[in-house]
Amino acid sequence: MNQPANVAPPPTSTRRPSVVRNSLWNFAGQLLPLALAAVAIPVLIHHLGVDRFGVLTLVWILVGYFSLFDFGIGRAVTKLLAEKIALRDSEGAANLVWTAIACMLLLGVCFGGVLFALAPWLTHSALKIPAALQSEVLRSLLWLAVAVPFVTLTSGLRGMLEAQQNFAAVNALRVAFGFISYLAPLAVLPFSRSLYPIVLTLAVARLANCALHFAVCRRCVTGFSFDVTWDKAAFRALIGFGSWLTVSNIVGPVMVYLDRFVIGSVVSISAVAYYAAPFDAVTKLWLVPAALSGVLFPAFSEALAVEDHPRTTSLYERSLTSTFAILFPSILGIVLGAREGLTLWLGADFAGRSTVVLQILAIGVFTNSLANMPYALLQASGRPDLTAKLHLIEVPCYLALLYWGVRMRGIEGAALAWTIRLSAEAVVLFFFLRAVLAPRLWMTMGAGAAALLLATLVSGLGLKILFFVAIVGLFTAITWHWALDAPSRTRMRTLLKAVPILPKANA
Repeated sequence: MNQPANVAPPPTSTRRPSVVRNSLWNFAGQLLPLALAAVAIPVLIHHLGVDRFGVLTLVWILVGYFSLFDFGIGRAVTKLLAEKIALRDSEGAANLVWTAIACMLLLGVCFGGVLFALAPWLTHSALKIPAALQSEVLRSLLWLAVAVPFVTLTSGLRGMLEAQQNFAAVNALRVAFGFISYLAPLAVLPFSRSLYPIVLTLAVARLANCALHFAVCRRCVTGFSFDVTWDKAAFRALIGFGSWLTVSNIVGPVMVYLDRFVIGSVVSISAVAYYAAPFDAVTKLWLVPAALSGVLFPAFSEALAVEDHPRTTSLYERSLTSTFAILFPSILGIVLGAREGLTLWLGADFAGRSTVVLQILAIGVFTNSLANMPYALLQASGRPDLTAKLHLIEVPCYLALLYWGVRMRGIEGAALAWTIRLSAEAVVLFFFLRAVLAPRLWMTMGAGAAALLLATLVSGLGLKILFFVAIVGLFTAITWHWALDAPSRTRMRTLLKAVPILPKANA
């Protein structure tokens, strides 16, 4: 097969995009829309009313899930295209690009057709929509169904940009669409309170978002041309890799939110609030490992494709050290200041019921954040089956542990079951890659987890402050002298010398 025309030559496999810079792009791309949501949501609730806003929330969730359930093809594209780029395989990249586009369009049409067919049932039977709103909700769902193919295609196009490690473009587009998702409903409010024009505006925004992704990919992605091709081998690779990711994409979110349903059925609905508030607050820290692991996945895939094992090991260890250094002080502060923080935020009564819950959940967030790195490396190495099988094994074990914990200790038992599951999962993932990780990092992470457990026993504000300062100081020294290698310390010294408020760093 001849190489397609108009295919830009791929960059060499020796390129080294900045993981730090790309991670910062990812973090900003996820954080800025959240900040806008905090401003826009109260306005929308006030003007639309609770019922209409509830339906709008479901629309946002449906769109998110259609992006998630793409049979893993979006992430498969990232891995496989990153490998083609590393190997300078322009022809293979072009075949993969159009095969992926065809798959995503087909999936989108299927999902959209299902939603279109189910829209009347969802409106009149499945969801308790007030009769006065059913007409506008039905029309809204029909327009949403039309937008679904563009949602799934955008997921695949985003995967191509991530394979190119062009996270500046990925997150510029993410922020732009995040702003539109909240500003579009606000722009409609002066003219109408109906859901129909709001959802129609969001559907048009999805189309525009897809077109922008296509234009950027056409300009930036290796192998992207208008010479349409279909490759059976590429199709089999996409489905083979993506099918295991789909298992994790379905099972993972279920386990994240299963605890609330069990609490609501075994304890009470009010207990869900005492559990959900600290849960939603502390899990916002997942933005940090998510930003980093999203960048590492294509970087790992590229390095493994050319068998650059030293770079793979270096990326893995540096990512773990960075995640630990960023999150450990924050998690320690949350564990120590849980009662005081909840009292200021939600009141003394809420703090009395949720302090222990927040402390336990914070430890789970810490262990899970570290586990993001071996999770990304395993999938980049072509073993998404291991993570999928692990999730399938977890489901019955977690359900039994969760039910027992809620029956015995209420919401504290639920938090404990959730944290035990995440910690056990982290241990297994690190065990799979035990040969890659230096013993010093094993010991540093283990000592950090032990310090967090010890922090739950500390009482008294003065003692908590003293404990925090002592432990953070100790772990700063350990991280600098033991966890960081010599090149990392050199880079850190260079960064410190560049900070004008730290003139003594030259010493």
